[in-house]
Amino acid sequence: MYYSVEEISVALDKATTIINNRTKYEGFQRGFSDCYAFLVEYDRVLRGTTKAYDIFNFEYKNAKEFFIKLYRKGYDLKSFATYCGYELQSKPRPMFGDITFINGSAMIAGKYRWVTVEENGGISISRQYRHFEKDLLLLARPLRS
Repeated sequence: MYYSVEEISVALDKATTIINNRTKYEGFQRGFSDCYAFLVEYDRVLRGTTKAYDIFNFEYKNAKEFFIKLYRKGYDLKSFATYCGYELQSKPRPMFGDITFINGSAMIAGKYRWVTVEENGGISISRQYRHFEKDLLLLARPLRS
């Protein structure tokens, strides 16, 4: 039902390398090397494919435009995550490999800290996640397809 720690670790490492290389060689670009692109790459590496591109082409100028495009296609973050094969978590207790959105940033739970993308800096290790995260817009766990 869920992916193993090893599978998640490999997917997170590969997605990190992809985004860091994009940022290094092409610079930071929305929809190409930002935090949402990081989630899509993580999903693609984990599953071998991703449903995210079925919805829209990930060309946007800022986070607000991303959400507007998502809403125009009939999705909010929760329904988008569910469509892409993630199980919404009712309790805000993150586990390794979970995805979330905090203050407009998409993040993945690393072993002990949130992992996200910094503008013009590639992947960064963010703050340590807490046992109980109350400020999450959603918390979702990848389901094996």
